Amino acid sequence: MATAQPQATWLERKHDFGVILEENGKARCAIPLVNTGDEPLLIVKAQAGCGCTGISYPETPIQPGDTALVSISYNPSGRPGEFSKEVIIHTNTIPRRTTLEIVGNVIPTAETLDKQYPLSAGALRISQPYIPFGELVKGTNKVQYLSAYNASTDTLIVSVTGTKPHLHPAMVPDTVPPARVTALTVHYLSAHAPLWGINTDTLTLSCKGLHEDAHGLSGTATVQVIAQVLENFDHLTGKELENAPIAAVDCGDRIDFGTMKRGETITRKFIVTNKGKSPLAIRRLWVPDGEGITVSADRTMVKRGKQATITVTVNTGMIKEELLNTQLTLMCNDPDSPRQLIRLVGIIDN
Repeated sequence: MATAQPQATWLERKHDFGVILEENGKARCAIPLVNTGDEPLLIVKAQAGCGCTGISYPETPIQPGDTALVSISYNPSGRPGEFSKEVIIHTNTIPRRTTLEIVGNVIPTAETLDKQYPLSAGALRISQPYIPFGELVKGTNKVQYLSAYNASTDTLIVSVTGTKPHLHPAMVPDTVPPARVTALTVHYLSAHAPLWGINTDTLTLSCKGLHEDAHGLSGTATVQVIAQVLENFDHLTGKELENAPIAAVDCGDRIDFGTMKRGETITRKFIVTNKGKSPLAIRRLWVPDGEGITVSADRTMVKRGKQATITVTVNTGMIKEELLNTQLTLMCNDPDSPRQLIRLVGIIDN
């Protein structure tokens, strides 16, 4: 004889809200559950994947043949675009877990659109004007994403330009229906990056309407891709580290240009000595926001015990501020000090 037990029969396991207006607040649905068994059915607990999803259910036993409703709500506030959320219902049946799903597409308010997608390329709204890759060891690859939203009532055809040996962007998908999201996908191949240290590249996003562009749907926007490419010293053996180059600068961590008259061009020099056993390679000399400042070395390969002279020139006529206060970065193949920072300071008298 079969053992009496409850049985959960769900009349719906996936509910599609369709289009939801954010301004209308929470969207709600009720999913029916029938106890088709011959013992009382009890919902033990319910779990939602995030705080945007709410669940309510009967806490009393559901008798054989009876129907109960599990209510699920979704809060669209600040969540534009498509969504898919799962809810797990635990019961005293076999199986004990049932997964329910809610889906829909949120049309944002103008305030949310401006906040979450502040950059515009025609009708395409973009989440931010830059993609930071952070620090990448030379030879490693990384993928980053940037979301974009179709704020029009027409399908948009989107594209991206700016491909380089180290930079491979794509729009996925490149055809975006109204009120849907696409992603700018960028593959960064650091082995091919042109510079040591900070690399900044520009991508251009473009869009046009699938149909006649009668409402100004077309447009372009630029996105900056920023990565800092560093040398990999992890492969060096103990002997190689012992014989590695050592970069020693004679200026400490600061070069003071003193008081300069506006319009003057002032030069300072410092020495980099290789106190190690292997050749020292000066990878890069670089000043961020260095308009009016140039840096050069009389050599980039320094043998054991030899020196390189670094020349720093300040054209005060090209510097807008009255105070000089910026940072020079010396990058080299010294494993202990691959980046040395030297502050450049001074006063510009108008």
